[in-house]
Amino acid sequence: MINFVFHHDQSQLPTYKEDCHPVLIYNSTNDKWKSNKCSIIANNVIDNIRDLGCHVSITAFDFLTIAMAVTAADSFYDRKNSDNSWSREFNLEIPLYKPALWGSSKEKLEKALGFLTGDKWNLTFLPNGLAAPTPKNSKNAKKRLSELKALNSVCLFSGGLDSAVGAIDLINGKSDYHPLLISHAYKGDAKKQNEVANVLNGNSFSRLSINADPHIVDELSNKTDITMRGRSFNFLAMATIGLSALKNANEDENIKSIIIPENGYIALNPPLTSRRLGSLSTRTTHPYYLNLIEEVLNEVGISCQLINPYELKTKGEMLKDCKDLDALKKAIPSTVSCSNWHRNNKQCGRCVPCIIRKSAIYKANINKDAPYTSEKLSTVANISGKDIKKDDVLALQAANKRLLNTSTNLKRWVRQSGPLPSEINRRNALVDTFRRGLKEVGELLKSEKLL
Repeated sequence: MINFVFHHDQSQLPTYKEDCHPVLIYNSTNDKWKSNKCSIIANNVIDNIRDLGCHVSITAFDFLTIAMAVTAADSFYDRKNSDNSWSREFNLEIPLYKPALWGSSKEKLEKALGFLTGDKWNLTFLPNGLAAPTPKNSKNAKKRLSELKALNSVCLFSGGLDSAVGAIDLINGKSDYHPLLISHAYKGDAKKQNEVANVLNGNSFSRLSINADPHIVDELSNKTDITMRGRSFNFLAMATIGLSALKNANEDENIKSIIIPENGYIALNPPLTSRRLGSLSTRTTHPYYLNLIEEVLNEVGISCQLINPYELKTKGEMLKDCKDLDALKKAIPSTVSCSNWHRNNKQCGRCVPCIIRKSAIYKANINKDAPYTSEKLSTVANISGKDIKKDDVLALQAANKRLLNTSTNLKRWVRQSGPLPSEINRRNALVDTFRRGLKEVGELLKSEKLL
């Protein structure tokens, strides 16, 4: 287990040791942190929030502090260094402005994080945390405030294909939602997000982009974990900051909607084969996880509803039903779905997200996609010998064959990724969405004579 200690005042941090990792949060000056053997996260976040031109609640800011701490620990503790090279154990000491408020929800929050990342989390909330930042009084901040007064919801906007559909449906589709789009922009993401935003119509939306920007202590060099499963937790915390800003700007506590556009197949994401449990089955938008987070937020006084309007649609169905297909077709080449994209800024075409994306575009009969390193799945599948590059194609082949087996228990299969809702009609609908999503991939595999 590693103890991560966080503080916004560098003088309050301990010295770095193998089992004690100090992290400076929100405040770095002239890169002095590099010579003081501590890591850093959220360096520019305060300015991003102040630029909104209105106050955000102390509770929402404390939640962001928790999320930034989780992202730092998730980034700075390489899974390869854990006992089983996968599951890690954390102890986080996090200063909050109102730590007592989170006491009764601590265990549920730890449970949600464990479900999300597959790790053991122990959160200790301490006093003397940073207060929520005061808004700027600049001309630009006043302009942002006037923009917020026209909005009534927040929507996650990652630059992925699903989030593009979500934004287009809300904005170009002239829905009742006028969203603040929330982006978590790591290096290279912002350019793609801006390109997608260019297809959105009118002035019925605004954007908030925040970069956690974690930097690890020099002594550990670049030994960071690349799975970054806690990133979606940070994304939701940024959304609560946006939601709080909207409530205050509009003086309306009834603004509650946080929209999370994700196709139902990936939201469930059951393991394709028995050996892919855990490391290859992410749970970033699983209904059980979102429900736990919503419960925690409402318990501490952040009144909200986490809504995935596409939980009963496959990715292909999302594309086909998009309310502005012309805008979507323009956006598609700029969207990113690949789990390997940050390695060479080009989508691989052979990972599970890429294959599901290709399957969706095939189903929707859309001709132009983004370029891939591997355009044809048949070429990948026919690589000779054992090669990790073809693992995902083979796993999806095996999963589709299992789907065709009449003895396969779909409900049991879907439950492997997490508990399903107790309401029977919704539970059955989710299972059927998984079936249709996997079948959608099967149609692409058939087209390349791989099934």
